[in-house]
Amino acid sequence: MQIGFVNFNTEERKRVAKMMQLLQESEAIEELGIGRVRDHFSNTLFPGTSTLQHHAKYFVVLPALYYYTAFKNRKFQNIAEVSRFIKEAEIQITRQMAEWDNGKIKTKQTGITGINTLNDALHDYTKYVKYDPAYIYGSGLTRYGIIPDTGVERLILELNKKYFEDPHNNRTLKREDSTDDAGDLTGEKQLIKTCGENYDFFNGKTMELSLTEKEASFLKDRIHATCDGTLLDYLINSRFDIPENIGYFDMERILSDLSFAVVDIYKKSVLFSKLMHLVDWRFNYCYYNSFGKYDDAEFCENKYIELLREYEMDIKNQKAYNALFDYIRNIDTMLSDFCENCYKAIINVELTRIDQLVKAREYTVKRDRSKIGNPVYKDQRRGNPFPNTFRWETVRTIANEIRNPHKKYD
Repeated sequence: MQIGFVNFNTEERKRVAKMMQLLQESEAIEELGIGRVRDHFSNTLFPGTSTLQHHAKYFVVLPALYYYTAFKNRKFQNIAEVSRFIKEAEIQITRQMAEWDNGKIKTKQTGITGINTLNDALHDYTKYVKYDPAYIYGSGLTRYGIIPDTGVERLILELNKKYFEDPHNNRTLKREDSTDDAGDLTGEKQLIKTCGENYDFFNGKTMELSLTEKEASFLKDRIHATCDGTLLDYLINSRFDIPENIGYFDMERILSDLSFAVVDIYKKSVLFSKLMHLVDWRFNYCYYNSFGKYDDAEFCENKYIELLREYEMDIKNQKAYNALFDYIRNIDTMLSDFCENCYKAIINVELTRIDQLVKAREYTVKRDRSKIGNPVYKDQRRGNPFPNTFRWETVRTIANEIRNPHKKYD
């Protein structure tokens, strides 16, 4: 796949660079089939997160929207009506989160879902992004016990129907603030938990990306209640600050209070990432070499050697890597065997053997869609591999937002 873009300004370049990085990481994952192990580390350490997420704000605004939709003074006839109402409200949330300058959207703030389709979506809701906030944050809302499952539209329809059929329920909700202290409500209303803040979804003028104290406290409590003992919960509640640019491989220095078992999983994830980073460069080498693009292949060879020096201390720790292979063998036996064989070839400086393993693994995973030596891909360039960081960039941002309510974005 080839992607091009028009270079408008610095912020556009930053967004495109981030998108390209995500695409490149996914590319390597698909070709060598590491998804099951990658997702295990990600879900174990950082449950409820994904690389598509950007800001903690959505975890508090969306459930309030769902509650408002279910118990507002409008009766819905079917799921399609509920879906359209939510989509239109999401567009208005995007409008409120955006920065404006004389009626034009400024692109300074990143991570606002739907910002690039907003102008068209304001006139036609079907032109909003395909992956809307409900899709992106739904699994996290479920994991944190904020909504019961990702089939939230059907739930809203059922609650809405009962709301209009039950006069007593109707009177109660008209008399009380339907979102304030929703976690204390009994029965079906408790299915959707909200933080207690009020939002004007359709007529509001601005919505800060930063969390209020009430929003941060709610989200912190939900994550602690459902993810206690995970690295995500630790980071949110830790006495250590999380530097805004701290890398995934450098995180061990702020983990001294974390349980040994979780630190061990984190260390194993680092070992796995570094090994696969080396293997990804060998993949690129094989790819270019198969088409006779020897200058590109030589560049990949040199990057592999450079990276091997950088990771030398970890790579030489055979005991740690043997423990890693034993650990992931229960998750994906074939991938574990592939990793172990690649590791042995790396420490024995058997480059030809590594390349043979990489080619065989790609064919096992992709079959007829393999790229190495496939003339269909002959003129396509590959992105430079990045180490897998298991959603760390997302987690670092969200954790810091919860830890630092009211912090403004520059």
